[in-house]
Amino acid sequence: MNYAAGKLQKPVTDALRALVVEDLPEMMDIADQELRAKSIEAWAYALAESSFQRVSEIPGEGNPGLATLRRGSQADHLRGVAQFAMALTDSFVASFPEVEINRDIVLSGALCHDCGKAWEFDPVNLKRWRDDPSRAGRPSLRHSVYGVHVCLAVGLPEEIAHIALAHSREGEFVGMSTECVIVRNADHLWWTIAGATGMLIPESMGGAEARGVCPRQLRSDATPRAA
Repeated sequence: MNYAAGKLQKPVTDALRALVVEDLPEMMDIADQELRAKSIEAWAYALAESSFQRVSEIPGEGNPGLATLRRGSQADHLRGVAQFAMALTDSFVASFPEVEINRDIVLSGALCHDCGKAWEFDPVNLKRWRDDPSRAGRPSLRHSVYGVHVCLAVGLPEEIAHIALAHSREGEFVGMSTECVIVRNADHLWWTIAGATGMLIPESMGGAEARGVCPRQLRSDATPRAA
């Protein structure tokens, strides 16, 4: 595939695509084959433009240094948001079958909404922005904005690029699609629940994750689930 923009640090290979599916197995639940392939490609391309080798290497944080999971990675977050978003979709449609919600757009959007984090969390970029923010800012582009570049570069439809942009604070400045509203709320709910259940490091909590939340103590006898 020829990409419209970006500087690849490594080639996009079938092995890289396989790692994306290994970390995000819900990709295979996207019914539309072309949308599924391009959703996988989005993460492969995002990784190729970064220092990360796979999605599960990206820290489990809402933003660098903020809303930091005690354990887990971006893969855990993305899978959780996808599961939340699909449960919301299916529950609502079951109650109101006259509504129209595109399940594939919700699922692809949920899995790809943070594809820009490979850029925003890249240690090389973080150091450059930290050393001299007067050059290009800190960060130069937030993950929501960079995610639009990734989505469009691999040919994902504008519906997914829109979700990548508007799931975060940038959504306050545009009218959101139905599917974006679902993904955005699933995303924010996931982080809020992570804070309420004590899965976020307290010092890292800010915004919605901290507002009105009284974190619960974690169980000391819990056994982490297998990956």
